[in-house]
Amino acid sequence: MKVLVVGDWLAEIYEESFYQAFMEHGCKVSKFSWIQYFKYYQYANRYSVKKNVLLSLYYRFQNKFTFGPVILRINHDLIADVLCNKYDLIFIYRGTHIYPNTIKKLKKTGAIVFGYNNDDPFSPHYPKYFWRHFVRSINQYDHIFSYRNKNLNDYNKVGYENTSILRSYYLKNKNFLMSKKTVKKSLMSDVVFIGHFENDGRDQVILHILKSGVALKLYGTSWDKSPLINEIKKFTGEINPVYSNYNKVLNGAKIALVFLSKLNNDTYTRRVFEIPATKTLMLSEYTEDLASLYQPGEEILFFTDKNQCVNIIKDLLKKPELIKKISDQAYCRLMNDGHEVYDRVSEIIKEYKNEKSN
Repeated sequence: MKVLVVGDWLAEIYEESFYQAFMEHGCKVSKFSWIQYFKYYQYANRYSVKKNVLLSLYYRFQNKFTFGPVILRINHDLIADVLCNKYDLIFIYRGTHIYPNTIKKLKKTGAIVFGYNNDDPFSPHYPKYFWRHFVRSINQYDHIFSYRNKNLNDYNKVGYENTSILRSYYLKNKNFLMSKKTVKKSLMSDVVFIGHFENDGRDQVILHILKSGVALKLYGTSWDKSPLINEIKKFTGEINPVYSNYNKVLNGAKIALVFLSKLNNDTYTRRVFEIPATKTLMLSEYTEDLASLYQPGEEILFFTDKNQCVNIIKDLLKKPELIKKISDQAYCRLMNDGHEVYDRVSEIIKEYKNEKSN
């Protein structure tokens, strides 16, 4: 099967992970990335960026509002690629820059076109312009994979029913069990939270844990936006993202906290597959969806407020054998149920075969 994976290609865990998994399945895979079309202003770590204020504004405006000659060129080049190479399946990841008419033209080549969105395109927290091309394109896709159950209803409300859930995943080469002996002491902790700040009360829980005397490490972005940042920093120091040491940090923790994005109306998150892959215990906000993935009390623990969270943590830290039992059981559940990106591509290929047979 000849596959084209389309997207901005900014982070390895997204388009690249699907690209590699399609290859593992024996597909002939190509990539179409639009990140390089905007190389003049924000991707200095990947491209030689020209220091030109006017060019920076020119590309920044078009990438933000998905409008202008660069967006036209992306769509033109994508169509030209597909006309030239004749793919069986085109998998568009988060198609913010792709026009509805472009998808029509792609399908005319005989290709089946699937869409996937890991964000919530119906969330009122996004500016209306952000998802306009994707929303206008919904009815053009042959099938859209939804990250969350809520969006299945959203698609139905706009008259589109050819959808199914495609959950997030872990990457076996990035998220795996390590010997504690290989983790530096500076990366070890009783409790860790790795994630961005949202103004949903997570900072209050974090601060309450820190004030209780628990050895908590905090990593992520946007934490300076928290009204409690100065108090939090008294305990943590500067808060930075964790990149290359991500897996080591998870392996070095006894307990990992899970907070869910309210911006995207999440009922689970990628972390709930990455954390148990390291045999670290998950302590999370409660949702029915998450409780369907892991057995409460046996494979995951839940809290409903900051006081309960602290009480659970303090009780667990006195019972290392219970931490091991729960984290071992979550690890087994993860492996048995199949939540690696390879498993997700298996689902995509199955849906492709269904579409071909209809």
